Amino acid sequence: MAKIDLPPTKSSLRKIKEDLVFAYEGHDLLNQKREILAIEIVRKIGGIRNIERTFRDDLNNLYGAYKDAALDMGSHGLALKGCAEKKAYDIKIQIARFMGLRLPRITLVFTPLEPSDGIIGTTAAYDTARDKSRKALKTLVEYAAVTKEIIMLSRELKKVQRRVNALEKVFIPPHEEAKKYITDRIEEMEREEVFVKKLIRQRAAGE
Repeated sequence: MAKIDLPPTKSSLRKIKEDLVFAYEGHDLLNQKREILAIEIVRKIGGIRNIERTFRDDLNNLYGAYKDAALDMGSHGLALKGCAEKKAYDIKIQIARFMGLRLPRITLVFTPLEPSDGIIGTTAAYDTARDKSRKALKTLVEYAAVTKEIIMLSRELKKVQRRVNALEKVFIPPHEEAKKYITDRIEEMEREEVFVKKLIRQRAAGE
């Protein structure tokens, strides 16, 4: 544990007390932030589990729909038509502030589908599969967005924990020890001063 090298004076004691007040206030605030971050992470994890279940269902439904479309159009025709599809969505990113963090809120916005063109026509099964793929894509983006938030919150929680540990184990103990040492030393010097003054008065009276 690092020792604090300060002279045993009242000004040193005052400085150490001020530093400790600041450290304890910071410690309390960091503890509050740590609790809020932990609660938010747990809440997000609960949400992401629901999204995972939804995504699994979406993928299962999508797989079934593509199997039906492949039976109608043939695997080769389905692949060609899928490659010819144009992008029909936009990704929007907004920044939300939370406990000093800038969390990206990502949303998927679909644009109207363009009519199919080309030599290969589509079937009702293909249109169903395309609709289900859009639904699965939206769920995937939601999953990725929440995962990113959890990662950022977890990193911030680790930083806060390191600061709390630094205060508890590195900063506060030596300052408390120095405060006790200086307080004891000042009291001892004051007693010595009283004793010396009393001794001087006694000698002066004896003369």
